[in-house]
Amino acid sequence: METFSLQAKNYQMNDGFRYVEDHLYCEEISVCDLLNSKVSENNITSPVYVYSKRQMETNINEYKTAIKKTGRVIQLNYSVKANMNPAILKIMKDHGLSLTLVSGLELQLALELGFEPNTIVLNGNGKLDWEVDLACRSGVLVNVDSMFNLRQTIRVCQMRGYVAQVLLRINPDINPGVHSYVSTGHHTSKFGIPSEELYDVLEMASASENIRVIGLHCHIGSTIRDAEKFRHSTQTLVDLYRELRDRFPAMNILNLGGGLGIPYKEQIAVPEEIKQRINYECDQCREPEKVKLYQDLLNHRITLRSFFNMLHSYPDGEKLAMKLRQHLPTEVLVSSPEDLVNIVSNILPSDTTAILEPGRSLVGNSAIFLSRVLGTKFTKTKNYIVLDGSMTEVIRPCLYGAYHHIDLAEPNHVNASFQSPFLWDVVGPVCESSDFLGKDRQFVTPNEGCCMAVFDTGAYCSSMSSNYNMRVRPAELLVDGNKVNVIRKCETLENLMHCYGDWNTETS
Repeated sequence: METFSLQAKNYQMNDGFRYVEDHLYCEEISVCDLLNSKVSENNITSPVYVYSKRQMETNINEYKTAIKKTGRVIQLNYSVKANMNPAILKIMKDHGLSLTLVSGLELQLALELGFEPNTIVLNGNGKLDWEVDLACRSGVLVNVDSMFNLRQTIRVCQMRGYVAQVLLRINPDINPGVHSYVSTGHHTSKFGIPSEELYDVLEMASASENIRVIGLHCHIGSTIRDAEKFRHSTQTLVDLYRELRDRFPAMNILNLGGGLGIPYKEQIAVPEEIKQRINYECDQCREPEKVKLYQDLLNHRITLRSFFNMLHSYPDGEKLAMKLRQHLPTEVLVSSPEDLVNIVSNILPSDTTAILEPGRSLVGNSAIFLSRVLGTKFTKTKNYIVLDGSMTEVIRPCLYGAYHHIDLAEPNHVNASFQSPFLWDVVGPVCESSDFLGKDRQFVTPNEGCCMAVFDTGAYCSSMSSNYNMRVRPAELLVDGNKVNVIRKCETLENLMHCYGDWNTETS
């Protein structure tokens, strides 16, 4: 349960989103002003996804700056499955990133957008022949996931006369400590070559003239909060690389996968124990700027992550941050891209090129899902805020219990008698009891039509959205300073029914 404050919100959430007197802004634009206004000749209605280009670029540069400091050759590949919007892919391309893909249509899109084929990686534990054919013909790096996948790749290449550039995806049998649905490197996972199959795969790959093994790959999971988890998987790859490099002389790539989480819970209230510690530090401090920093956190004017980032700028900041972090609940602690890059770069052999495949940590916190309140319902056991957004747009909470911060995006206009906060489940209008976006959240009773924002929806929300209940998938907007572009139009009945042919024509 989150605690509640009636104090007006005035703080920076990240480089893309901030509150000014309870109004949520994306860069220079109030997000509520985007609704029902003319944007690029499109009438925008709720619900809608709103992306910040600035925050996306901040995330990219955090990785690139960390990599540059190491002096190592580390290639960034954006994982397209996190969000395949072409406008987002173009931003990645403009910043020098390549792509990691999991389907043939993703590959077709990547090629049409002009990404260099020899830097693209095609994953997948079950590929279709045409997907393998397109990848090999285009010179894309193919991750071989199993013995049957290797046989398939050899067969397709023999038929077409190709030589496939192959990475062997290893299952390292590592439990990353995340939800089982997003754990991909454990022996119970469907992904990767299991240890009992590895010898036969190596023998077949060595014997085939149509296979050129140029690297190894593993991916242990997603939403990983502790970058130390990558130390074990990277070391496993490095050990196998040293064992096999004489056998496969062309091998020089170590694809380390991705899966670094983002701080979905960084907006939760500061724990009482941390407040006490900060109050103590504040009383001892004689630096006005640092005192203001402490007070900004205590008064909910900045987030925990912003606080720690600013604290590091002081001479004793890093030491103090480490002391305070020891008293934080684990769910608000997430390693940074720099933590991840530093951990893996210290292990990598000097004669290798590494690939990192971030998806969520590049785009997750760059977007909100904006909805309007349809109404509220009070019962004996539960109170409900019903939004026009639902599980069809943000499925992660009902799919595997994921958390998204939810808050009002504008000042509330309610009767004074309803100013006391209540405990609510935030739900949508879909005909499923599993249709919820958040449970046990504290708000005053919101007025009908009030805008609410579901945060950190840039990854695995739009890409996993559906038309269940014949709901249309919403528009997507990209904010760049004071400019707005529609990067996906809202679907219509015509879009939904297009594949059904003459559905509205009477037949005998």
